[in-house]
Amino acid sequence: MRVVRLALRLGLFQLSLGILGVLMLGLFNRLLIAEIGLPAAVVALAIGAQQLMGFTRVWFGNRSDQIAGGGLRRTPFIVKSALAFSLLFGLAGWVVLQLAETVALPSQPFVGVWIGVLTLISIAIGTAISAGGTAFSALVVDLTSERERPRVLSVIWGMRLLGVLLGSAFIARLFGAACEEGASGDALKSGLEQLIVVSPLLLFGLALFSVLGVEHRVVSRDSIAQSAMPDVANDPPKTVQLLQLIGRLRTIPQFGRFVGVLCLFTFSMFLNDAVLEPYGAALFGMSLCATTALNALMAIGFFVGLGLSGFLLVERMGNVRTAQLGAILATTALALMLLSVPWQFLEGFQLAVMLFGLSLGICIHASFTLMFSFVEPGKVGLLLGIWGALYAYSRGLATMSGGGLLTLFKTLNPDDVFGSYGSVFGLQIAGFLVAAVLMHRLDVDGFRRDIQSRLEGLV
Repeated sequence: MRVVRLALRLGLFQLSLGILGVLMLGLFNRLLIAEIGLPAAVVALAIGAQQLMGFTRVWFGNRSDQIAGGGLRRTPFIVKSALAFSLLFGLAGWVVLQLAETVALPSQPFVGVWIGVLTLISIAIGTAISAGGTAFSALVVDLTSERERPRVLSVIWGMRLLGVLLGSAFIARLFGAACEEGASGDALKSGLEQLIVVSPLLLFGLALFSVLGVEHRVVSRDSIAQSAMPDVANDPPKTVQLLQLIGRLRTIPQFGRFVGVLCLFTFSMFLNDAVLEPYGAALFGMSLCATTALNALMAIGFFVGLGLSGFLLVERMGNVRTAQLGAILATTALALMLLSVPWQFLEGFQLAVMLFGLSLGICIHASFTLMFSFVEPGKVGLLLGIWGALYAYSRGLATMSGGGLLTLFKTLNPDDVFGSYGSVFGLQIAGFLVAAVLMHRLDVDGFRRDIQSRLEGLV
């Protein structure tokens, strides 16, 4: 019960990130592409730019490995990052509002400037998430055993998906009038104005309650000493030389193979991040709230996938085979999304979105459990920072590539909207299949032993 209560408490941080994610990718990208009329490539770059600061995860992870005042290592990073991304999101909403008003003008002055400002804000949000997210992942490792971790991760990620559901309901509440047929631009403006005020308070409040007091109460110096982290408990923390660490990792024969497969796998998972809602609007004529509700359907599937992966599949099949199963389910879901268009089978499309969410739950849980198994005592934050940076860059590249490819295909064949979206989904299917095949060559146990031996004695 202690572990469940802890997971639910920590999960509130992920709940806030889930709400933030659906607001950025589920709402802003739809508004900017479908309602405001900006090119998908530009929007994907502006919103996906938050992943460009993924490299900072390594530095933040290393810093969080060092005990601060009062014995707190992770909490200060999490709280400060939550405050930063909450305020920055409010600022991003204000910029979207300015873009909507500017594009409506005949001369469209300063559109490029506002897009640039939105891109910079996205980068700042990404930096804040890198700081807090890496420290949060390390905190999870600090507070759980390897046996407990898969189930704890399932609960925590389940809370993130609950955030997606709440975020979708939140949007429907604020933008309800904008979802009616023939709604005016004033309805969108009113919704955005409310969003700017309420969202920062909600996001920061959830994150603050999630971690405040948890690390002090559970992770003391005595408990650290009893865990597999004697170097932190008995000696002053030491800084690992980053270049030395990377040099050691590069000498591991399988390091490049693991990095390549995990990056391709992550890239495939998020290639449709910036195009799914516009796809629903363009091919099915769905309203703003209807396309946003797709995130709720995906979240339901995601939750089921997390439960299956954390409580059944990983234990019985292992991380690699579970990830392969997720990849197969994802390709099936993407194929159904495409097949539902010729018959205008909206319910089939919605079912495919839910199935895709289920596959993502399986894929993400399997890949994260795999990454969490490669950490070493005293270097938890640093190693998770490296894995987190790889994940962030793969996801960011996927988001920006999805929007860029959509714009490219539309330019090449402007009369074939379905073909443009279908090409993006087709590439996503190919990525999943290639990653699933390459996973057969991974030797997880051998890679873990190599990490332990190569990093032994490194401080």
